[in-house]
Amino acid sequence: MNSADKYINSHFLKGFHLLSNYYLGKRLSYMPYKLVRYLSCRLLAIFFMMFTGSCAVAADMESRIGHQNLTSSVWDNSRWALDLSSRFTLDKNNDHLSSQHVIGFDFHKVFTGKHGDIATLVFQPYWVRLNAVNNPAYFFDGGDDSEVTWRIANINFTGLSRSALNFRVGHFEVPFGLEKNIDTNGTLRQYSFSDRGVKADWGVSVNGVLAQFDYEVALTRGSGNNISGRDNPHVFAGRIGTPSMGNTVVGFSWFNGKVLAAEGAIARKRLGIDLVHYYRQWEVLLEVSGGNNSGFDRASAIAELSWRNPMESLHTYLQLRHAKQEHSDTWQALSSVSLGVQWEINRYVNVSTEWFKELDAIVGQEKASKLTAQLRVRI
Repeated sequence: MNSADKYINSHFLKGFHLLSNYYLGKRLSYMPYKLVRYLSCRLLAIFFMMFTGSCAVAADMESRIGHQNLTSSVWDNSRWALDLSSRFTLDKNNDHLSSQHVIGFDFHKVFTGKHGDIATLVFQPYWVRLNAVNNPAYFFDGGDDSEVTWRIANINFTGLSRSALNFRVGHFEVPFGLEKNIDTNGTLRQYSFSDRGVKADWGVSVNGVLAQFDYEVALTRGSGNNISGRDNPHVFAGRIGTPSMGNTVVGFSWFNGKVLAAEGAIARKRLGIDLVHYYRQWEVLLEVSGGNNSGFDRASAIAELSWRNPMESLHTYLQLRHAKQEHSDTWQALSSVSLGVQWEINRYVNVSTEWFKELDAIVGQEKASKLTAQLRVRI
């Protein structure tokens, strides 16, 4: 283990250990300032160390953060939050209860210069604990495990041409379909990333916002949370669409590469079209995509109708999914329905629940029926 790895393991995990003890053992409203300051400074030092490749730089930055001048420059034009959640899922067919508990740090900062914004930093490391979870992500050692995961951790250089041509490096959502413009991180409401096998990945992208369209083109590692070269995974993906602030948004996406899974890297190709239309308090969303997995053709579609109350504190949605996948000698159809509700009690707390039911299932398997509930606190 090199010096950088030792630095990450000792300080990063120590900070999360202190935070998790407080989360599980004491009331959140009395979390001491010293604990928050300790965690924030450690995490920022580690992030800059990872992108410079030098433990000495991170250690030097950490020591300088203790001085008032640097502290002010780091926190100016920034926002941060601690993101805590607990999720419980009941498999009604097997009477099986699983859970997932998350402690995360969410930091956003905009770097500015004399002529405007230069770059935007997003830094979101999360500690995730699984209990009795079936089919966890490949980087977990089974369904009863805990890992430090990276939700988003990147810097987007925006100062070159007033956001028309930006360069992003780090861990970010692979641009494809509805999830490019709709933030579903940490929520029960999800779209089609499971069809491609990866949601966020390490890599680089070119992106921009123009008067006529938005775009992002990315080249990523293909290994998701971890940077791994096993089976040489890689992804080339992108999305081009009409401006995301319009009442009607249309986009075209592509995805081509090998995505790492527990059994090795799987070749995946997709082309997709997505549509979003907003009308008063209603939203209509549609995504259709087609391609193949390791040479076997696959097509899928998802449609959603959702409604928000005037205060946007209550959000309900209905999702319908349908997919057809080719096997060696036949085609298999899969369909499902999801009904979800999210309630923001106040600016810090929200609760949500989702019912999921398979309408079709793989031959020989029972149709899944699940009920999930989540409590999320951001402070």
